[in-house]
Amino acid sequence: MFIKKLSFLPVLLIVGVMGVLFGCGQQAKEKEIKIQFNVSGNAQTQQKAAEQQKIIEEQQQKLMELQQALSRLHSRGGVRSKRKVDKIKQEIAAVKKKIQSVPMAVPPKPRVPMTETLAAEEKPVISSAQATGWAMFRMNIKNRPASGQPITPPLDLQWKYRTGAQIDGSAAMVGGVVYIGSSDSNVYAINAKDGRQIWERKTGGPVTSSPAVVKGRVYIGSDDTYLYCLQAKSGQVVWRALTGGALHFSSPAVIGNMVFIGCMDGNVYAFNTATGTPIWKQKTDGPVAASPKVNNGVLYIGTLGKTFYALDAGSGEIKWKFAAENRIFSTAGLDQERIYFGSDDKNVYALNRSDGELVWKCRVQGWVSSAPCLSGKYLFIGSNDKHLYALNKQTGGIIWKAKLKNKILSSPVEFNGLVYIGAGDTIYALRAKKGERKWKYTTGGMVNSSPIISDGMLVVGSFDRSIYAFTYITP
Repeated sequence: MFIKKLSFLPVLLIVGVMGVLFGCGQQAKEKEIKIQFNVSGNAQTQQKAAEQQKIIEEQQQKLMELQQALSRLHSRGGVRSKRKVDKIKQEIAAVKKKIQSVPMAVPPKPRVPMTETLAAEEKPVISSAQATGWAMFRMNIKNRPASGQPITPPLDLQWKYRTGAQIDGSAAMVGGVVYIGSSDSNVYAINAKDGRQIWERKTGGPVTSSPAVVKGRVYIGSDDTYLYCLQAKSGQVVWRALTGGALHFSSPAVIGNMVFIGCMDGNVYAFNTATGTPIWKQKTDGPVAASPKVNNGVLYIGTLGKTFYALDAGSGEIKWKFAAENRIFSTAGLDQERIYFGSDDKNVYALNRSDGELVWKCRVQGWVSSAPCLSGKYLFIGSNDKHLYALNKQTGGIIWKAKLKNKILSSPVEFNGLVYIGAGDTIYALRAKKGERKWKYTTGGMVNSSPIISDGMLVVGSFDRSIYAFTYITP
């Protein structure tokens, strides 16, 4: 997440910008710039093509810089100059025109099969059986991404791996490998034992989405508008599926032979896991930055248009919807009867899963983009009022609250009686029963990434460009 909560009008402009580069049109033929080159031509032709490709790469780099300029305007908050925004949009249009005017460029590498050319989709298979391990963002229905042997603070830094830019998303850890994306546009696979890189895969934009790793494949979204499917062992692209906007923060959920994700174009998408073929998309009332939660054939997700949806996971049809008072960034947590999430309206909500009726809401002092973590009678959730809250999940009453260093955009995880969360530049461990601090570690940047715990290790990302892995100190 960003250091400050964003107003998403400029984000929509960014989505429009990315649509210019990667295509957001309705016609499939116009979804991306199609470039061809006759590789059997003579040396002069090849030299000319290389020069043309260089022009395209330079212009693409310029487009990325313009997008980053819009993002900086956006992240500063306050009143933004419409004149500056309009100027950047005009520059983007000019760059796009220049790219389109360049003929016969070399095709993009690596060559990736597009969903438009793939075979007919398979019949959707919806199953609530989850993959083993902790393979995706807030993986199980209670949002408790922790497994394996317990860890007990104080924790020791086992390794730190530095990427090229800040890390917003969370890690997945499967088979002794940590998978994570970075705003440097790369997806990384790192050896969990020693922190050495196994592979990295470049995408066309910042990666704030968190990966899902299932059956030897890594699914992850990028701001370049594509959902990627990569080989877990090598990082090789299996397929990429084009959406209509940036896949910004929303992280894929994989159930059966379907992968689901929310998009800044206001749609929720379902694709076939094997081929990337689109199965369905459902239009909502606003951009979708939350991640889908799928259970018993129903997909639950909130939007920045203030509405929380329950969709049929097989068809995308709306089963019910609930109107909050402001945007919903929070990814939901579920138990057998209820669904829980936070909102920018400063409330934490509990709804009936069956019909979306309000059970309770708890008012806090700041907006809530953190995802709840459920454990026993407790619901743990953070707020930008700098507090970590422990609520009674049956009544919504506040059991305790702990003030931390800064606004909380990270989502908590409870394991072995302790709650771990990022706030400001620090990772904290607090006692689950009363909220006393047990341990903390200060990184070199904001910790908006959500920690995971697997196989005796805690893994989290930071705005200082680094991935941190901690283990407990043996007596």
